[in-house]
Amino acid sequence: MCGFIGIIKLNGKDVAEELVTGLLSIQHRGQDSSGIITSDRSRFHIKKNAGLVSNVFSKSDVKSLKGNVGIGHVRYSTIGFDIENDSQPFFVNYPFGIALAHNGNIANYEEIRSSLEKESHRQLTSRCDAELILNVFADEMSRTSGDFSIGKVFDSLGPLMKKLNGSYSAVAIINGHGLLAFRDPNGLRPMIFGKNDSGFIFASETVVLNLLDYTYIRDVKPGEAIFIDNNGKIHSKIIDAREKTPCMFEWVYFARPDSTIEGRSVYDVRLRLGEELAKRWDKDVDVVIPVPDTSRTAAMGFAKAIGAEYREGLIKNRYVGRTFIMPAQKKRDNAVKLKLNPITSEIKGKKIALVDDSIVRGTTSKRLVSLLRKYGAKEIHLVVTCPPIKYPCFYGIDIATRKELIASDKSVEEIRKFLGADSITYQTIEGLKRAIGMNSICTACLTGNYPTNISETDISRFEKIREEERSRVV
Repeated sequence: MCGFIGIIKLNGKDVAEELVTGLLSIQHRGQDSSGIITSDRSRFHIKKNAGLVSNVFSKSDVKSLKGNVGIGHVRYSTIGFDIENDSQPFFVNYPFGIALAHNGNIANYEEIRSSLEKESHRQLTSRCDAELILNVFADEMSRTSGDFSIGKVFDSLGPLMKKLNGSYSAVAIINGHGLLAFRDPNGLRPMIFGKNDSGFIFASETVVLNLLDYTYIRDVKPGEAIFIDNNGKIHSKIIDAREKTPCMFEWVYFARPDSTIEGRSVYDVRLRLGEELAKRWDKDVDVVIPVPDTSRTAAMGFAKAIGAEYREGLIKNRYVGRTFIMPAQKKRDNAVKLKLNPITSEIKGKKIALVDDSIVRGTTSKRLVSLLRKYGAKEIHLVVTCPPIKYPCFYGIDIATRKELIASDKSVEEIRKFLGADSITYQTIEGLKRAIGMNSICTACLTGNYPTNISETDISRFEKIREEERSRVV
């Protein structure tokens, strides 16, 4: 997962300030690095580095990023932990000059990289798959001679989509010509399209549009490409559409509650996730406590449905980032210690329903149960809005190798004993689909059914790469 923005302004004004402001609103999607590239139609201007948006961009940086077209990115690592070299966006000078940023993950990265290097003599400088996508696209654009044309752009995306196995929502600048956006054929990663009187925008979440005063037009369709030329004309084409399977984890955890994904309010979905869990609840508790922040909405829906008190029993330090998206277990463990502090009066002597969005590795949940016991909880019943996560994700969520996933080889009872809870109630897949309001969603991490047909060989190779890269992270 990452967050991106692409803006083209038709009034000739610079886009850098809007990009920085917009990236701040989706900082939750990535905390490793931030980057912006703009075009003034003659050249690119770029600034990217490791760190949060507020630390990477100064006032002088914003002034130097000239141009009415730009793309911005915040990164969260799943593969490739050389944060500075892997920071997005990337650009190439030929043909035309193309810059690109994306959200997603390419499962057949190694195969395509090897082909690029051997057949097209393109040497990549990073392990980031955005650079891979960019070079595949540039390679396809270079295969046909002649001047720039919209047809050439769309014709180049056809072979690209056939080659790439994975998820990608990408924004690209074609220097001097306009802004391009395209989404993978299954629509795994979100992509929002909007406009205002001065131009057009693409973004990972609608919250960006709200903040910058753009009107939502629609979600970009699976396999669709949209090109906005310098005159503001919209050119769109379905390049390669397949079954639409957006990632369920956007609603469960990743997106902000004030965003809308695929026309479905994240806030409303999370309320329903809590209500779905309440349908199966048969225990007596004194209080419902969420694990902040993403579980709050579901906990409110759950508490109301079972007729229990909702209380804030854990207070989050807002200056500690999201532990799930930190790239190494040691960093996550240290962050958990700093992240949450209990309110003793809401815990001591209470039978608690502790609502969390998911259990991945189990380390955070184990620490939280232990913390609540330490502060006098009488009973702790874990309530989880996501079904058991049993399989790794190859589409951009850092749901790790199978041996790291606690539900991959343990029963619910074994997980309960490991965590030290009195009970665990997981969401069902059927309840998840009802809450989201879609039957066709990606549940690969729950079922092992990957919508892009990832082979066992690919899974083993991918897990090996992840293990090797994580071993190098401090």
